[in-house]
Amino acid sequence: MITVIDRTLSVLKDPSSPAALSRLADAILASGADVLEISEENYRILSEEKTDGRYLLRLERGSSPASFPGIKRFVSTGSAAGNVVMSEEYIVKNLDLLLSGAVPAVLRPVRLSLSTPALDCNPALLFSAIRKTFLGHIEFAPHGDSGVATSLCAEWALTDGNMPVTTVSGVGGYASLSDLTVFLRSIRRRRPAEEQLPAEQLLARLSEAFPRENVARAEMKVSPSSSIHILKFRLEQLGFGGSPAKLKTLSSKIRAGHRTPSPYLDGEAIFAVSRQID
Repeated sequence: MITVIDRTLSVLKDPSSPAALSRLADAILASGADVLEISEENYRILSEEKTDGRYLLRLERGSSPASFPGIKRFVSTGSAAGNVVMSEEYIVKNLDLLLSGAVPAVLRPVRLSLSTPALDCNPALLFSAIRKTFLGHIEFAPHGDSGVATSLCAEWALTDGNMPVTTVSGVGGYASLSDLTVFLRSIRRRRPAEEQLPAEQLLARLSEAFPRENVARAEMKVSPSSSIHILKFRLEQLGFGGSPAKLKTLSSKIRAGHRTPSPYLDGEAIFAVSRQID
């Protein structure tokens, strides 16, 4: 099964109260995250009660893992201590360099952070280059446009990629936790939650803990290169699942290379394509 790492608690700072932060952490776990990445600041707020194996700490430069009892997993940029379970963050700014195969192989566990390219890139080539370069476990963290990041994480899961990185409502431009976990359950890569927290309640907990944040729901986007599983999932989300013939025609139209107004389509653009075939 896929292990979902949610990093909302390391992206957002200055929570309204420890109690609100604790309620948000519980809500994220109830909504499908397996591991919560947490910042040092938020760890100190929750340290007395949140020190179990579901937490991964983002270690700042110069900090020591020994300063954080109860935490067994870490992620860090730069060199990391060899005596802890540590993912070293690689920030990929040049996809062409990665695709060229010129990057030396990396053996240690990594957090692969890459700006979301246009979705009309070839996911198979991208993922092949990633796996040839990063040979340990890979925490896959595309970001930039949360809708595009969600689709890339879904594509990653379809190719047996593990450990996608999300945030609640896609804050910070990461994949949307809610959309990704629902998609993973639709392709049977996740077990149904015993008690799934409604998305509206999760957003309410986010707003309570971080009232200054924009909590508008992220919208998963598709492109001509999207897997048929993602196309079908997204179209059914938008209410096109009742007509198999229209679903097939609409999928074909998208795959034919629709490029207006952008290389990828949000819900509004999909409805615009739909009106062309009515």
